[in-house]
Formats: sequence, structure tokens, C-alpha cells
Amino acid sequence: MKSVKAIFIGSLSIFIAILCLQLIFIFVAVAYNALAKDYPFLNDIAFSFRYIVGIPVFVATMFIGGYITAYVASTNTDVVALKRTILHCMIVGSITTIGMIYPTLETAALTITGVVIFVLALVGTTAGGLYWRRNRLSASSTGRINTLFSPFQQVR
Repeated sequence: MKSVKAIFIGSLSIFIAILCLQLIFIFVAVAYNALAKDYPFLNDIAFSFRYIVGIPVFVATMFIGGYITAYVASTNTDVVALKRTILHCMIVGSITTIGMIYPTLETAALTITGVVIFVLALVGTTAGGLYWRRNRLSASSTGRINTLFSPFQQVR
């Protein structure tokens, strides 16, 4: 049951983050187009702009989703096994990426960019889960808990 909960929460967190980021991207694109009217040279770089900005933000979002998935899948008594962490994160990466790519396939074909995005999503979520696991293992050996959110936690 904890596995299903981890997959659901990880996928939901990624979907919510992606929807919020898409809204921000629309605002940025509208401002960019308004700016490009006054500065025509910006029209030449408009195509690459969305890839230069969008792909790193997408991978970072997937990384955080993998981190959340590994965190939710863990128990207090044991550290998640490596295979289990990778499996959970790859399932979450697959669900979220297929959920984003599938609706576009009704009007477009799958391209190399779509395949690269799919692979980057799997790598991003798995890296996030492995990062959480590595911090958890180092914390259990030193007795100090290191998490992604440690700077915001109170020291007791």
C-alpha cells in the first residue's frame, strides 16, 4: 500500500508542479513576444529559447518528484532498497511523462524530442530517488538527517 501511495503522491506532485510551470511559461512567452516586437533579433532565438529554459526546469521538476517518491516509499525502520527506489521512480517518471505526451499524440506524431524528453524524465526521477537514498544512507551512518529540505528544518 505504501508503494501505491508513493507512486500516487510522486506523480501528483510532478503533475501539479508541471501545470504551475506551464502557466508561468505562458506568461513568460507572452512577455517575450511583446519584447520581440521591439527587438526583432529575439525572433531568431525564440525556437531555442523554450528548449534552453524548458528542459532544465522539466528535469529539475522530475528530480524533485523522484525525491518525494523515494521519501514517501521509505519506512522508518529500513532504508529503501536500491532496486525498489529505482522501480518506484521509473514508474512515476513513466506515468507522468506518458500522461503529458499521450494527449499530444492525437494531433501530432512522436518525435526524437519526445523520446529524449521521456528518457530525461526517467533519468531525472531516478536521480532524485537515488539522491534521497544516498542522503538517507549517509544520515543513518552519521546519525544526522540530511534531506533536501534540511536548511528549513529546526535543529533540536
